[in-house]
Amino acid sequence: SLLLLSSGQQVGESSGINAEYGAFLKVPQTCVMPAPNGVSGTLYTYANNPRAQLIQIAAEYGGSSVKVSPDFTMGVTNTTPEYLAKFPFKQVPAFESSAGNLSDTFAIASLVGGSALRGESEMTRCQITQFMNTAETSLFPAACQILYPCWGLMPNNKNVIAKANVQFNDYMSSLESYLNDKTYLVGEAVTLADLTVAMYLRDMYNMILDESARSKYINVTRWFTTIINQDEVTRVVGTTALCTKPAQFDAKAFAANHPKPAKQEKAKPEQKPKQEAKPKPAAAPAPAEQPAAPKKETKKPFSDLPKPKMDMEQFKRLYWNAETPEIMQYFDDNFIDGEWSVWTTTYKYNNELTVTHKTNNLVKGMFQRLETMKKHAFGLMYVFGEPNDQVITGIWLGRGDKLFFNEDDNWTTDIVHYDTERLDMAKPENRALFEKWIAGGFDDWQGKPFEKDHIY
Repeated sequence: SLLLLSSGQQVGESSGINAEYGAFLKVPQTCVMPAPNGVSGTLYTYANNPRAQLIQIAAEYGGSSVKVSPDFTMGVTNTTPEYLAKFPFKQVPAFESSAGNLSDTFAIASLVGGSALRGESEMTRCQITQFMNTAETSLFPAACQILYPCWGLMPNNKNVIAKANVQFNDYMSSLESYLNDKTYLVGEAVTLADLTVAMYLRDMYNMILDESARSKYINVTRWFTTIINQDEVTRVVGTTALCTKPAQFDAKAFAANHPKPAKQEKAKPEQKPKQEAKPKPAAAPAPAEQPAAPKKETKKPFSDLPKPKMDMEQFKRLYWNAETPEIMQYFDDNFIDGEWSVWTTTYKYNNELTVTHKTNNLVKGMFQRLETMKKHAFGLMYVFGEPNDQVITGIWLGRGDKLFFNEDDNWTTDIVHYDTERLDMAKPENRALFEKWIAGGFDDWQGKPFEKDHIY
């Protein structure tokens, strides 16, 4: 699988990927590259690491003998003193040879692939490096954000995925135009530019780009199938099947990969031995009892409203697991104005939003204080802008026809700091606005770039 770690990424970085996540596509592993004409050495990596596979493929072209270390364990081996003596930054994959040690994917691939793959001339080498670096910075992040939810490695954050799709499609459109009259990315033969981009695209073609999506990228698909079916490639990764149905967010895998911590039982305090009670002095006569004040009955939120047609738990399940059209179909079929209402919220005091993490903490704190409202409401709150020029705005769906935050005194603590406006959902423009929020369709707000979304 294209479980992409950045070139020479260290364990413990923000991707949070462990070795067991590297085997989504079952492909044969080539341990020793047979040709004796190139470089010989040992490759340290976990199974099915696409970056290691790129190195192995390059070795096939370069006639290098690359043996994969059989006892490598990600997060263990690369933290040992022996490993750090060779590769002090804990990077994986890493390559040990008699000529020296390397721990950068592109550097290793260039070494074992030979001059033909890395470029014979100065200009050719620069062009190849250009394609590899562009794939690293533009293609790689977008592919990860699209694919990881399908493997349960990241939450189904629709705004992040929507932005990633825009970035990915922009890259693919540029590549489609570039390949209009070319067979290979650089020159008239396979180079590291072709192998790098093809390996970064492999899981997208296998899991996401179905026939309809591929029809937009005729030139890229022609080029991709040419590269991915080269003998040197298939000897390492096997045959790559093209997608027939796009993969979706895997909620079960996400729950398995991110188990909730078990609640720890509080230790019971040790019981001290009982002491004999001392005789108490005679009590003074009790004053006459005053009649107790009648207890104020606590009303359960929304207990005076009939059961609604739309089920909030079902709506939230669809939000996390379904595509926008299915979510909105459920909303259209079950939303009854008055049983539920939709509101926009915007923070009043933008001059206070000077530090990004503090701005985000305002929203997080609000959500924590609204914990008891979860059965009755759904909300999206976004932070837009740079420090000293930020806004917090969002949309809420809640119970009843009035501002539902006022149903409980505990829910009003934060909402008083927001301007709120109820949307008439009978108006098409308001329904379209709500759908845009559900789809994660906001890259900016009044010119301020998207920074972070918070989902209640």
